[in-house]
Amino acid sequence: MSTLYDAVEETARTLYGRALKRYPPDLVAAIRAAAGRETQLIAKHHFKMMIEAIEKGEADDRPICQDTGMQTFWVKIGTECDVKGDRLGGAIAEGVSRFSAENEYRRTTVHPLTRKKIGTQSGRGHPSIYWDWLPGKDYIEMMMLSKGSGSENQGFHAMLVPAQGVSGIKQFVIDSVLAAGGQFCPPGIAGVGVGGTFDSVARMAKEALMRPLGTHNPDPDVARLEEDLMAAINATGIGPMGLGGDTTVFWVSVEYGVTHETQNPVALNLQCWAHRKAGARIHAGGKVELIHNFGGEAYE
Repeated sequence: MSTLYDAVEETARTLYGRALKRYPPDLVAAIRAAAGRETQLIAKHHFKMMIEAIEKGEADDRPICQDTGMQTFWVKIGTECDVKGDRLGGAIAEGVSRFSAENEYRRTTVHPLTRKKIGTQSGRGHPSIYWDWLPGKDYIEMMMLSKGSGSENQGFHAMLVPAQGVSGIKQFVIDSVLAAGGQFCPPGIAGVGVGGTFDSVARMAKEALMRPLGTHNPDPDVARLEEDLMAAINATGIGPMGLGGDTTVFWVSVEYGVTHETQNPVALNLQCWAHRKAGARIHAGGKVELIHNFGGEAYE
């Protein structure tokens, strides 16, 4: 008899494949809009290739990028669901392993010291899973991000001091983007975390990548920082693949948390143009609905 855990496993498997082959509509719209605004010839050509890759990936049911990435899941559990967290985590990992075993796509996981291939896309500490709650709900919502190494290697973190203030945060982000150049396969998304602690600020930066493009943080001061950073990053002229252009990031999302009065943590997680995310809502009876964002309307 099929259980909720079986549904979670199958959904994790489905989301992994879907994220590799079908990009979220807000990203596709952002690429097309940027292509229409672009003034530089080489950049226009790169946008044309991106759009063609997306269309071909969907038409041929094949990954749009050869780097299948490393997987991160955000799982929100309804408080009315009768589930055990350890079994949920195991089901998600098994779903990722199944997809990896069933498809001849690139497997990227290795032991960090010996560099030996693990053989599947799950292993010790992977996939990364973050948990949260949905008060009063009897379903689970799950979002996943499959992030390639080109962008993940361009992650930056600093424990600034309060005297550096907001201007220090801005300078750190801009300097980091300039250091990354074309290595994160721009244009992409800048996820920024501010506040919190050494560990939580990095998590916030990656979680910021999951917010729908075009939406601001509800805190007006944070929203203003997002606008300032987006203007400054695009003013660098790094452009598509680092070869120059009007758009270096499609959007900047900032998440924040309260921090110690003597700290000023900041982290930047850059995402490439291949923003591979997918999500689902899993009901207690096993019904699964695909969603683009937490709390979003079901589709297909």
